[in-house]
Amino acid sequence: MKKQPTVSVIVFRTLAQDTDVLLIHHRKFDRWMVPGGHVEPVENPNEAAIREVLEETGIGIRLVSFLHQLHPVSDAECLLPPEYLYQQLIPASSKEAAHYHIDMTYIGTAIGGELTLNAAETKAVRWVPIADIATVNTFEGTRSTITDTYNKLCNTPKQL
Repeated sequence: MKKQPTVSVIVFRTLAQDTDVLLIHHRKFDRWMVPGGHVEPVENPNEAAIREVLEETGIGIRLVSFLHQLHPVSDAECLLPPEYLYQQLIPASSKEAAHYHIDMTYIGTAIGGELTLNAAETKAVRWVPIADIATVNTFEGTRSTITDTYNKLCNTPKQL
């Protein structure tokens, strides 16, 4: 079965009290999700993560990590590994056969931009207070991953 690389980004507006998380209302699934999408053949996963958030929300981000520290070398570009890595079965539809998404989930912090609806991509976009995440219509895996990530915020994330 075909496997497609995708990225998702859990974006926080602040890393202090009253932290908000950036969510999009997905057209196909009719649920709130973190921004993300397919990795294009001409980009690496870090570039895809930053591009997808900007395209879907208008928000510029910086990737951060709780788990990884970059170790630059002279003969290669050092990329930040994802915080989470998931394989998800995508059921067949009228447009495509069943396949897998290999999703690289990153953490990002907002560094600029204004919320902008990209109607071709999403139904809505908004900042959700982390305290309200339990009441948002989202997938349980999304809620769990956001909550797990937020619970790590007491650590100082490493910036890309």
